[in-house]
Parts: sequence; structure tokens; C-alpha cells
Amino acid sequence: MAECDWDTVTVLRKKGPTAAQAKSKQAITAAQRRGEELETTKKWTAGQNRQHYVTKNTAKLDRETEELHHDRVPLEVGKVIQQGRQEKGLTQKDLATVSMQAPHMVRC
Repeated sequence: MAECDWDTVTVLRKKGPTAAQAKSKQAITAAQRRGEELETTKKWTAGQNRQHYVTKNTAKLDRETEELHHDRVPLEVGKVIQQGRQEKGLTQKDLATVSMQAPHMVRC
């Protein structure tokens, strides 16, 4: 107990500056005076309120030459479906409900 001194204060934990305080002009100039290393970064499109921007893959997409499309069903298939539907006396809507599809999905 002889080692305890009532006149000294022991700080167990000291909070550092908050983010706003660390970014203030006073804190930056004080750090520059002390010779500390400062890191500055600029956010990409910060403060410009851009919602639509061009991605960096546009050149790659421009060089793309592959033709992407779905294979189409021959016209004969549609005619066979139409003849079968007419033989049974069904409308396009009736055929669609029978085949459990939305009416706009089936065209004969």
C-alpha cells in the first residue's frame, strides 16, 4: 500500500477523438504540425447524386460478337396447334386455361 499516491491519477481508458473531431480542420492542421502522416481518399462519385453510371465492362460488351437469341418454333407447329384447338372447339383462352398457362402466353 505504500506504492499508492493519492495525488496522482491513473487513467485506465481514454477515449480518442470522434470521427467528426478527427476530420475537423483544426485536427488536420495540428497533425500536420506534429509531422504525422495523413491519408486522404476521395469517394467515387461522392456528392454527385449519380444513380446511373456506365460500368467498366462496356468495352468488353462492345467486343462481344456472339449472337444471343432463342431458337424459334417453326410455323407448322403453330398451325398444328391451331387446327387441334379448332377441332375441339376451344378458344385461345380456353386452351390456355386447360394447359395451365396465362392466356397471353398461348397464341395459336
